[in-house]
Amino acid sequence: MVQAELVRETLRRCFGGTLEKDEALLQGVCGLLNGYRPGKDTFSDMAGRMEDYLFNALYDRAGPGMSFLGDDGIRRRVRLADLPLWADQMLFPLFASLKPWSVDYERLRTWFMETGSWSAMFALLTVYSDFLPGQERRVLSRAVRENISPALWPENLEQYLDKD
Repeated sequence: MVQAELVRETLRRCFGGTLEKDEALLQGVCGLLNGYRPGKDTFSDMAGRMEDYLFNALYDRAGPGMSFLGDDGIRRRVRLADLPLWADQMLFPLFASLKPWSVDYERLRTWFMETGSWSAMFALLTVYSDFLPGQERRVLSRAVRENISPALWPENLEQYLDKD
């Protein structure tokens, strides 16, 4: 079961406080993530569904101009190129809710290696840190620190990163 608070935190990281407070958006994302069926759905299926859902939900809220006001007071335009990254970010609550079993670790690690998914990398570091070989954890920690703005990190990620 995906935690609504983790979805809310992820919405805040991606879209700021305005859309974080949108209960219909929160419930829609939670419903989509809770509909995940491990034996039938792939992470690719979920990413595609999330991207479609976000496009439609953002269009409904922002209208044809596809823009919203950020926390910094700057109006942000939704670009189609942003949707895959946002969809990936919104999968983090699903990945964080998976049981820390070796089969889920292998599926998540494979997904990360194939796609470069930030949310998969975050889940590997937080949920599956005991599975990660030391060298791999150091590489992932360095990749996060050097390439991803801390504003996009899940809460408490810092405590899982190696201190280089």
